[in-house]
Amino acid sequence: MSGVAEVRVERVRKRYSRSGRWVLDGIDATLSGGAVTLVVGGNGSGKTTLLRTVAGASTPSAGRVVRPRGPVGYVPERLPAELRMTARQYVRHMARLRRLPDGAERAASLFDRLGLRPGPDVPVGELSRGNSQKVALTQALLGPTAVLVLDEPYGGLDPAAAQALTALLLDARTAGTAVVLSGHDPAVFPAADAVVRLADGRLAGSGPVRTRLVLRRRDPAAVPVAGGSWDPGRDC
Repeated sequence: MSGVAEVRVERVRKRYSRSGRWVLDGIDATLSGGAVTLVVGGNGSGKTTLLRTVAGASTPSAGRVVRPRGPVGYVPERLPAELRMTARQYVRHMARLRRLPDGAERAASLFDRLGLRPGPDVPVGELSRGNSQKVALTQALLGPTAVLVLDEPYGGLDPAAAQALTALLLDARTAGTAVVLSGHDPAVFPAADAVVRLADGRLAGSGPVRTRLVLRRRDPAAVPVAGGSWDPGRDC
């Protein structure tokens, strides 16, 4: 993929009801392409909501996210347990939604590389958590992406699949993709270019940066809301 992607998160706030608490409260960041950013925090810190917002699967209550033109790959924390499509059918379906070529050869390669068991012709809802995760990863990695967002992608993966995923993410970084993933601890991805910490929906700090990453705290302010969403877990 040519060019360098950049994602701008501008004064983003998010809550799920008019009187509910702010799940995200004044997030302001610029994430450059060709970098892997790891978002860490405890349960309830806002990690999943931030990643969904960066991916375009959730719309901010205030503020906006500006993404580069180009495909967004998104891996939710879990695929819906009731999915009746086989792994092969689901990945083909997601390729059509993203207007990608059939991608059968690429999908087969990823299934093999990640070690999908017992195989791609089993309904997704009947797979173990780890193997369901491999299907979610495959649909996100089918084609080149400007932005790749992965919510706790290592959950349930066996060591060989985890090693394969790390190599795939490093390949995406080399291609100029803005890669954002979440976890509970920085040890999840030691090769990250930056570690961003969330606590109670606010930025709590960041680690070393080797590419441009700007993280600032500002007073929350309501600005026009970004539109559009895409969620692999909800399209089926």
